[in-house]
Amino acid sequence: MSTTAARIPTSFRFQSSLLEELKEKAKASNRSLNNYVESLLISILHPSEVVEDNTIDEELQKKIDKAMDEYKKGETLHFENSTEMNKWLDSL
Repeated sequence: MSTTAARIPTSFRFQSSLLEELKEKAKASNRSLNNYVESLLISILHPSEVVEDNTIDEELQKKIDKAMDEYKKGETLHFENSTEMNKWLDSL
């Protein structure tokens, strides 16, 4: 079970050029401005918690490819929804 950190609305005053740059970088990262700024602040305040590189390395890509192949061959379990999964689990 995951927990969600409480979010408290707040506001800051930024130079307009800084705000525009933050908006552009957030958009380029396909993230909201809030998420982007929060991530930047976390990376500064808690650098050990930040994953620096979110690229897929060769080993991970091989695992993804293998899983996709197994799925296409029908060698993996696939459920359309949680009800199907629960029925299967109950049958064990």
